[in-house]
Amino acid sequence: MLDLATLALATCLAVYAYAAWRALAGDRRFALYGPVVLVRCSRCANAIRRLARVGPLRIAWLGVAAWLAGMASGMAMLIVSALGSLTLPPEQAPSPALLIGLPGINPLIPFWYGLLGLIVAIALHELTHGIVLAANGLPPKSAGLVLLGVPLGAFVEPPEEFQNSKTSVKLKVFSAGPFANLLAILPALLILSQLMLGVEPVAPGVGVTGVLQGSPAERAGIAPGSVIAAVNGTRVPDLESFLSAISRARARSVATITLADGRTLTLTLADKYEFTRNPEDKGRGFIGVVVVDLKALLDEVAPVPGSSGDLLGVLRKLFLIPFSMSPSVLPYLKSFYTQPRGGWEAVYALAWIAWVNLAAGLTNALPIVPLDGGSALKALLEAALKGLPEDKRRIMVNAVTALLSISTVLLILAPVAVPRIRALLAR
Repeated sequence: MLDLATLALATCLAVYAYAAWRALAGDRRFALYGPVVLVRCSRCANAIRRLARVGPLRIAWLGVAAWLAGMASGMAMLIVSALGSLTLPPEQAPSPALLIGLPGINPLIPFWYGLLGLIVAIALHELTHGIVLAANGLPPKSAGLVLLGVPLGAFVEPPEEFQNSKTSVKLKVFSAGPFANLLAILPALLILSQLMLGVEPVAPGVGVTGVLQGSPAERAGIAPGSVIAAVNGTRVPDLESFLSAISRARARSVATITLADGRTLTLTLADKYEFTRNPEDKGRGFIGVVVVDLKALLDEVAPVPGSSGDLLGVLRKLFLIPFSMSPSVLPYLKSFYTQPRGGWEAVYALAWIAWVNLAAGLTNALPIVPLDGGSALKALLEAALKGLPEDKRRIMVNAVTALLSISTVLLILAPVAVPRIRALLAR
């Protein structure tokens, strides 16, 4: 009997095959671009026009503010990450696949949950672009779906008049997509926090989310998803007590690690300096695990009180959940905690919808052409330099946007490339 995932995949492939066949047959509702099929939907464009009549247009300016905040936050995180790459050991440099936020390529993103998050993110992104276009008197020429075996999302085709529209209109339209993605995080995480009500750690301790290759932990058989309950006979119910117990250990000393499943493992600690290359770590004992405080993590994703009058505090709490419940932690939640209401499937679906929308919102806000952030910044520069002759203005705008785009891409690549380049130069 077919499981739900196989049935869904078979249905998607059947729809894709039909759409490709109709495109080859000359049906104007379908267009083939290599392996990608665009499915045009006149009813979708009409629905966007109707949605554009609902609600005040002034909310679009919130999108501009969200874009500026997202761009600043994204650039700050990239700069911090790039600076960290200057001292990151080459063996700990992330894989290039981690830079690609696509399920099936990025090993941290589970295929079906990631695909669900991607479809929601792209559909919301493009739908909001279309609504803001129509609300500004520029109804989309067409709208529809993008298929590549499975649905990858949606598209909205702006009218030709958009290129000559006011700068304020361009800013609202370009920023609408990232704004929609960032806004979508809130309901997803609000529901997720409610599902986690009543969940408890399976045992007091710290959860292992990563094990370094060649470390004592790996040789001893400690795996991600394990819960460390004690170190050298001392119970470690939280991260502080775990770090305190480890800080007293010296390199080459023997330590016993007790896991929540009852196993007690004996291992010889490594010299932390061998893994960090930080002179201050010489002689310090090192197990080689990445851990999280199970109680603290649960507190961070706990339900937000409905009666709370601190709106900013509530929003801050919700927006911080993805950074606590990171992709490296998500796979092991069901090993760390008791069953939530609605099951782990609902929790994982909501978590990945939030995470993919966060990634889409911040990425599209970056000053990279042709992403939304780069396009919005280009529109701002063109308006700021409108007093210059057209040729000179175009050259300056293109030069600045190209420089910012290249610089931002280099910042993105730095954590992957810089440690490896340093290793090559050190030979």
